[in-house]
Amino acid sequence: MIELFLLALAIVAAHSVLTKLGLIKDNPKGPPGITKQTEPQAPRKDDYHQRIRDWRAKWEPHVDRMKWIPSGTAERILEQFPAPSRSTDSVINKLLNRNPALEELKSDFKNHNDVFRVMQKKLLKPLFDSVEKNPLTEEQINACICMDRSVQVVAAAGSGKTSTMVAKAGYALHQKLAKGSQILLLAFNTNAVQELRDRVKARLTNFEGANEIGVDTFHGFGLHVIATASGKKPSLAPWLEQSGQDVEMIGKIIKDLSDGDPKFHIDWNIFRLVYGRDIGPRGAPSEPDAYENGRRGYRTANGDIVKSKEERLIADWLFYHNVPYVYERDYERRTATETHRQYQPDFYYPDIQLYHEHFAFGADGKAPDHFDGDYVEGAKWKRSLHAEMGTALFETTSHQVSTGAALSNLETELRKRGQTIRFDPDRKAEGLQPISYKELARTVRIFQQHVKSNGLTQSQMKEATANQLNHGHAARILLFVRLFYQISEEWERRLREGGWIDFEDMLIQAAQYIEAGTYQSPFIMVLADEFQDSSRARICLLKALSDAKNGQVHLCVVGDDWQGINRFAGADISVMTEFERLFPYASRLTLGTTFRCPQSLCDISSTFIQANPVQIRKTVKTTSTYSNVSVLAFAFKDMFNVQEHLREQFDLMRRYIEEGKLKPSSGDRITVLLLGRYRSDSPSQLRTWQRRFGDMLDISFKTIHSSKGLEADYVMLLNVVEGFRGFPSQIEDDPLLQIPMPAPDPYPMAEERRLFYVGLTRAKRQVRIYTSLANPSRFVTELVAKGGLKIEAVDGELQEPCPKCKIGVLKLRTGKFGEFESCSTWPRCDFKRNVADTDKATTGHWLQNEKRSIL
Repeated sequence: MIELFLLALAIVAAHSVLTKLGLIKDNPKGPPGITKQTEPQAPRKDDYHQRIRDWRAKWEPHVDRMKWIPSGTAERILEQFPAPSRSTDSVINKLLNRNPALEELKSDFKNHNDVFRVMQKKLLKPLFDSVEKNPLTEEQINACICMDRSVQVVAAAGSGKTSTMVAKAGYALHQKLAKGSQILLLAFNTNAVQELRDRVKARLTNFEGANEIGVDTFHGFGLHVIATASGKKPSLAPWLEQSGQDVEMIGKIIKDLSDGDPKFHIDWNIFRLVYGRDIGPRGAPSEPDAYENGRRGYRTANGDIVKSKEERLIADWLFYHNVPYVYERDYERRTATETHRQYQPDFYYPDIQLYHEHFAFGADGKAPDHFDGDYVEGAKWKRSLHAEMGTALFETTSHQVSTGAALSNLETELRKRGQTIRFDPDRKAEGLQPISYKELARTVRIFQQHVKSNGLTQSQMKEATANQLNHGHAARILLFVRLFYQISEEWERRLREGGWIDFEDMLIQAAQYIEAGTYQSPFIMVLADEFQDSSRARICLLKALSDAKNGQVHLCVVGDDWQGINRFAGADISVMTEFERLFPYASRLTLGTTFRCPQSLCDISSTFIQANPVQIRKTVKTTSTYSNVSVLAFAFKDMFNVQEHLREQFDLMRRYIEEGKLKPSSGDRITVLLLGRYRSDSPSQLRTWQRRFGDMLDISFKTIHSSKGLEADYVMLLNVVEGFRGFPSQIEDDPLLQIPMPAPDPYPMAEERRLFYVGLTRAKRQVRIYTSLANPSRFVTELVAKGGLKIEAVDGELQEPCPKCKIGVLKLRTGKFGEFESCSTWPRCDFKRNVADTDKATTGHWLQNEKRSIL
């Protein structure tokens, strides 16, 4: 009976599914069942196969089997020529969500392309061997031959991205896939454009139509499109013609608005002085930045050290409003017991005898989960104590700080009790200095670039802002966005007044002209370099070009997300991981063979960059035969000794050259590239070295940002230390920038990590890292911890890495109980231990006792 009952349930369930699919109808006169079908019976097997043959005969003439069959062809065929099917098959396919015809076509075309690729490699070997200076690798050849609708080539550093772009253009000309006037090469900046033009002229000079290939920057091409479509070449705003002038213009707008609008003046200065530094989500762990007289915490403008960033915000508001206060003064009545110390309220206002406690309570009245379980009871005790003693108590909470109510309520309470309040934005800070005008102007400019590049309307911005309010400091976010709109409106007004446009307008307007057909794009092949540095406005332009000519345009982008370092210029690295979503029928290829770095350097740098799980995974191999140690590090007690050490190394290199032990990898001189995180890292002795060693050594200095695309035999990474202006830079991007970003990267120091990777991968032979014994960069300690690096102490003794934070090193200190070791990043990291507990043997893997050769 049970079996019959289960069978009945199965029949009813099957009936329900088939009914929803429209394959059967309910029988209103009886129990559910499959009704007699009125449709004709399925054709006989021979009839079905004949219909398949007839169907193939219709679409086969539309597929050129002498060429690569692009992705998306199967979908296009089925849309234009629906495939015949058996009615019995349709039930199963609908249930399984399958489309056999589409699967068979895709398999057919894939097999064709696999065979086509092999044949092209054999037939065109002379072309692939000669189109560039060196024969193309298998990966480069694959990138040339693949003509899918949209192709993303993920390239390793030094893997020949430019060579691949030029070779692909040459392949297209050779195979008559496009005329020169139908090919467009787009690059990130004018230097890259010039390199592409030179390479096209040098390598494709014998290809018909090569001189007609378009090579331009995105912005230069955008200007061309607008001028052609409108009949009038637009003018770029004069403050955008030189680097850094856009930030200066933002600063000028802020000053002008402050001079003319008292409300803006107050809001801007409140943001700069009080809200300038993000406090992070409520209860989130953070690193203290100050220590004094046994107190570890956060330095305020008044010079006090408070326990939280929220308390610092309150203290700074009080300071710049000239409200006298005492932080954690002993309560006026004795409360100390054998088990509890004397009660010290957070703030005391002596002029009005008011105590102020700030509690880490959320909207629900609860403390963060990781807080001590007695925290709530402690708050109750403090309230009852004040009530019992008759002392005045005012309270604020974390939730009120987030909403902005805390400061508003505090001001109201102070005024009610007769406290004089006078806002003075020019008051000189005795402790923590405020965020600079230039730094905030830079944040506004980056924010503006992302808003405009993403084409965000006010309603979309409102939605994006609302999403962030749940995760960040709401009062800070809302104030910044309000200020931003006032600044942005003035920026746009000045553009209109002068008849100018900015870079974002240039790209967006150009895309609109192409989409509308006002500009008739002649290009059927578009190749874009440095795709990882693309802004969303650049994506709009590429999409418009790709969709032109009824979508019959081949788009190929080349980039390396590991080298995405231009977020400050509006770049959005998420375009690399979202390529297949942004562009139709996309495929991804890889250039994993580098012609530059030694294999050991490839392995070390690849492991380092892929610590961030967001980065696209790839394996990098090299053609380099260099077998000596590829990464060295030198640590100094006194960083002033670095320049003398460099001079000694240059002397040694010159001697080796004279003895024939050291030869250039190319050219007539050994190339040495000194790299710094900042322009200020440039050695003062650089010109002296260039004059002294210039006959044998080509020595130059670049910031790492400006070194993209460069390479040298030896790379010296300077000032790789931990600190606010160290490497990685502690001047982190403001979390506010996540509001207009489609997919912010949450990994700590993600951009700085990519920048360090760029520095490492400029070397053809060896990287030499110069760091501090006392404050080595966290990137250096990470390389050491992963076994890819040992450090040579030049003028002192190397210390053990901090076992807690893995960033600092242990420093010997003396306290009231004798000697102890603590982390060099103190007070951010609070690790410490007695000297007696130290096992000096653990430092062995850090120290390189044996001097290593420069060769």
